[in-house]
Amino acid sequence: MKTTLILATFLSTLGQLHAADDGITWLIHYDGKSLPAAPWTAIGNPDAKVEADGLRLVDGDKEFAHYRAPWKAGADDEIIVEATVKTGAITGSQPKKSAKSLWPWRDGAPVMVQVSDGRHQEGLVLFPAQATSFTDRFIPMDTATRFHTYRLIIHGTDMSMWVDGVKKVEGQGAFWKPAGSPEAFIQFGSSAKTATGEAIWQSVKLGTRKATTPLPASPIKLTVSEPWDIPRDDIRQTRPYLYDMGKGLLLMSVAQGPDAFYEPYGLLKSTDAGKTWSPIPGLDKLDTTPLPCLRRPDGIILAMSRWTRTQPDGRVVGKTVHLNADATSFEMIDNEIRLPKEFTNEAKDDQIICERHIWNDDDGGATMVVWSRKAVKLPDGRNNTVRMSHLMRSTDEGKTWTYVSTIGPGGEPSVCRLSATEQTAVIRGDRDSCMKQMFSHDAGKTWSKPIKLEVGRVLPDLVLMSNGVLACSYGRPASCLMFSLDGGKTWPSHHVISDKVGFNYTSIREISPGKLLYIHDAPKMNAMMIEVERSNP
Repeated sequence: MKTTLILATFLSTLGQLHAADDGITWLIHYDGKSLPAAPWTAIGNPDAKVEADGLRLVDGDKEFAHYRAPWKAGADDEIIVEATVKTGAITGSQPKKSAKSLWPWRDGAPVMVQVSDGRHQEGLVLFPAQATSFTDRFIPMDTATRFHTYRLIIHGTDMSMWVDGVKKVEGQGAFWKPAGSPEAFIQFGSSAKTATGEAIWQSVKLGTRKATTPLPASPIKLTVSEPWDIPRDDIRQTRPYLYDMGKGLLLMSVAQGPDAFYEPYGLLKSTDAGKTWSPIPGLDKLDTTPLPCLRRPDGIILAMSRWTRTQPDGRVVGKTVHLNADATSFEMIDNEIRLPKEFTNEAKDDQIICERHIWNDDDGGATMVVWSRKAVKLPDGRNNTVRMSHLMRSTDEGKTWTYVSTIGPGGEPSVCRLSATEQTAVIRGDRDSCMKQMFSHDAGKTWSKPIKLEVGRVLPDLVLMSNGVLACSYGRPASCLMFSLDGGKTWPSHHVISDKVGFNYTSIREISPGKLLYIHDAPKMNAMMIEVERSNP
């Protein structure tokens, strides 16, 4: 009975795989049994050797190299790219020829498959612990201990990603990057100027088939202005945190240091919709500069320093800033952050960090989002750092902050209130790169289990727009924006705003109905206005 069931399951799975291949015309096929020959050509001088398992292709400390083949693209065809491969050792940002790159896969990758239809290009990048697109889609997995078959199905500007017959990435808008030339091609191997690595390739193939369904129309129409710089001659500004105080006043907290604990920040103000910015005297180049800012019902502005410090008696203390209505004067006082013992600071490098979102409560209090970073010992004795995100409340104008709830694992949280009871949070991806999303149905008292998103990675920002669209900006290795029409349950509209490289931290605010001010720091601080329309209101 059990044997019959196993056989039936196998035949059913086999039938599904055959059905999935129905209609595909394979145009290019490399089988890994010999060095690639026509139509493949070598770009560079590949370090390639045919072994029992396939073609071992190594990118060492010399020039990168790969194999490339042309093909003819049909205007309405689906493109299917499939590769069976196992990765070996791969470096992250090891210099080659003294070149340096912060995010090496934006310069190319040591193990990749890339495809172009002459209009757009994208592909698959493999690291030992993840399979990714070249931009912002991530599949946490082990790519090194055995062979996997990866498939990309490209339909217009969508690119779904599959592993061993299972869809892992929906890929709306993932095949986005404008092609560098009108020639359609597929290539595999290394295109990395910086990173090094190796892989064994058993097969690489490309085919096409007629699309059975039309490409779904995007539910969102974007109009993006030309960007403008936010210059500063005396210091480098990165990692923007944007706040709309109303009454024509915008505030922005920006990092001014080397991305380390207690680095200085500056608080800037704008009264011309973000076109120009000036630092607020006394709140510039300080590690006590506030980050989250909130207009209180009485008109004053309540703001909290990003950094906190552990006192000899164990208390965790930060700085609360009270600014006047037009942010021309302020006073700064100590505050106290009270988290439960399992989250609060104990070791030297433990840290509680005040994050960007803060709001007024109906009872006159205020709620702030924070995250904790705490050293813990693993069962095997190794050190580990646990990051958790929380909600905190104050009823005394920021003098004390008490614990409300734990949102979920990870740092750099963004929280949006969808209604009096409904909230959603998106939290930065950790080592696996995927951002995580949680929901609360009781005004933040309790939270759902984390849901891994297919996109990543750093500093998400959430804004519920006046037209009912939920916007989420995020970054690295590009600066991106995605939209939901159902309160974050689905994200059917994804857009790369800029693929220039920097920290790729982003921030958004709706400064007039339907218009987002979008600020990011790649390669330097700049802004643009993005008009957001629902395609089918």
